[in-house]
Amino acid sequence: MNSSIGQLLSLDGRAALVTGGATGLGEAIARVLAAAGAAVTIGDIDIAGAQRVAGEIGGQARALALDVTDADSAAAAVAAIPGLDILVNNAGTYQEAGSILDQSHDSWRRSIEVNFVGVFNCCKPAAAAMVAAGAGGTIVNISSVDGILACLGTGYDSAKAAVIHFTKSLAVDLAPHSIRVNCVAPGIVPVPTLARIQSGELPPLWPVDSSTTGLMGPLMKQRSRNVPLGRPGTPDEIANTVLFLTSAASSYVTGQTIVVDGGWTLV
Repeated sequence: MNSSIGQLLSLDGRAALVTGGATGLGEAIARVLAAAGAAVTIGDIDIAGAQRVAGEIGGQARALALDVTDADSAAAAVAAIPGLDILVNNAGTYQEAGSILDQSHDSWRRSIEVNFVGVFNCCKPAAAAMVAAGAGGTIVNISSVDGILACLGTGYDSAKAAVIHFTKSLAVDLAPHSIRVNCVAPGIVPVPTLARIQSGELPPLWPVDSSTTGLMGPLMKQRSRNVPLGRPGTPDEIANTVLFLTSAASSYVTGQTIVVDGGWTLV
């Protein structure tokens, strides 16, 4: 392979922050960006998990305590990373899912706070730092196919849809500063959190005595089994898409949402 092709995906000399990087998709993203040469900071409310990932990556990787719902925590995390020019907003939660008939106002707000407001909280200081540095940068927001097709509930689905449109608006906003902003919408990807829910270690996504809802009825369950490629995705397949969007290989791509779902949203 021509070395210039390999250089397109190189992140040598870049500094990245991956939120929610202590497990699942965030962990895979952190590992792939580090393998491409970036100095990766794993920001997570689970600091022990973030330290584990940073320790296993080694090199320039490090961990930071980060609560994306706290604007001051987000600002402090960005300030602690000199030369930050890659931000991946991956932190999120499934735990506030369910029918509107069951969901409390506090639960709905929590879903919006973690899955959408947290993206704004991290983007604002990161954008300011990138603009001040004057060298451009890249932001990748992790949404979901649930932001395109209804699935888990009004809180989660609406927050993920908001992330997609926020990406477009922010891309236009920051384009004069050569800061590219894009989004990835993963489909069905088994991650440790879902495995812990299925094993009973974590509470179920839906209340045991949930109200009847069309969201997880027969039609939705059939659709969830209907992946044209015939299998779920892997965390690395999401991480590889993020690598593309943070690298020079996507230098003329901004404001876009790449759906990585094996064709799930097509049928």
